[in-house]
Amino acid sequence: MQMTGLKGGALAVMAIMAVAVCSAQQKFPLRSGEWEATMSAAGPQAPPLVLRYCLNDALWEKALTQNPSCHIQMLNLSSRGASYTMDCNAQVYQMKGKVDMTFDGIEHMTAKGSIDMTMNGKTTHSVSAVDYRYKGATCSPNDLNLKQQNKAH
Repeated sequence: MQMTGLKGGALAVMAIMAVAVCSAQQKFPLRSGEWEATMSAAGPQAPPLVLRYCLNDALWEKALTQNPSCHIQMLNLSSRGASYTMDCNAQVYQMKGKVDMTFDGIEHMTAKGSIDMTMNGKTTHSVSAVDYRYKGATCSPNDLNLKQQNKAH
């Protein structure tokens, strides 16, 4: 099974969002609402991947149970950002890496991830950068995490 650039990009974005699993007691440190995540291009001619997420206290904490195959370690969380290592073992892939996030005010954050992904015995390394910008207080039902949540029910 070959992973497409879009699927790989979406997976990397979700991996970077895994900082949410830091603690059930940790509230979302930025403005609640709809956020746009722009991920750097996978190649020199590929356009950036842009996804929308709804983020608030409940959704930030819900990430604790959404992917039980991922383990977050060496978490360092402050009002200025977060860093952690992750190890995800799913049926079709394994993903390990380090993520650093920077909170720049309450309506902007950036993330950089260095991830090794193994699929079908082949390991690939990727470095990704994601720019998150607050779009507004109202979330769309089409936001990626809300869409996934509605499919689960």
